[in-house]
Amino acid sequence: MWPSIIPAKACRPMGSRFAFAASLSLLLLSGNLRSVSAAPTAPISTKTHAAQRFDPRDLTGIWMQTPERPFKSYPLTPEYDAILKQRRADEAAGRPFQVAQNRCLPAGLAATMTTGAYPIEIFYQKGGQEILFQKENVGALYRVYLNRPHKSADDLYPLFYGDSIGHWEGNVLVVDSISLGATSAFDLITPHSDALHVVQRLRRTSYDTLQDEITFDDPKALKMPITATAVFKLHPDWEIEEYECTNERLIFDEHGNQTISSAPKP
Repeated sequence: MWPSIIPAKACRPMGSRFAFAASLSLLLLSGNLRSVSAAPTAPISTKTHAAQRFDPRDLTGIWMQTPERPFKSYPLTPEYDAILKQRRADEAAGRPFQVAQNRCLPAGLAATMTTGAYPIEIFYQKGGQEILFQKENVGALYRVYLNRPHKSADDLYPLFYGDSIGHWEGNVLVVDSISLGATSAFDLITPHSDALHVVQRLRRTSYDTLQDEITFDDPKALKMPITATAVFKLHPDWEIEEYECTNERLIFDEHGNQTISSAPKP
């Protein structure tokens, strides 16, 4: 059961907020084709987003992951395969696995970059030495530091988005994240361990396309490292706006089962 999710305003394009054509999807504009006269007309522009000039090292903007999920399956070790089977059995029995989002906590790095439920805004600060990824979801902000190594083990603790450092290899931003033990699911149900290590290779391949090659390495949960690519599309006329999540109506019984409180009777 999900908590009460209250986005103050959904991510939406700027301009007229009342026009139906400016809806969140911004996917298709359709209309009826009509015959036109044979009189000469102005040439039709063939310029597309893909043809627009762009800086491949400029990843700023609001990006939305395409519907295709990058990972179709995970080669789990026997121990973690048993955990997944138990989670699915509990879900079938009406006791779904409680991911962090169910309690209004951040989804974590793995789920953020693979499930594509919300748009992500990327922006730079400190002269480009720090890159921020902000997801339109509660607490979903993580920083990539380009000017330091990983913190020492004594300074690390379980984090939702990990200790993330980055560097450029040509026009590819390589992001290395460790200490991801605050969450325990790759994709909202498949388990990972506190040993999860994530490497992302972000490449802007065209004006409106960003590819994120993601490698998961988890010696406790995975038999081998796995790699897949998530694709994001640019939405230059969207805005990230306020998002609120409240869970004051969630009730957990002595067995950990979650329900929604009923309204008091008059």
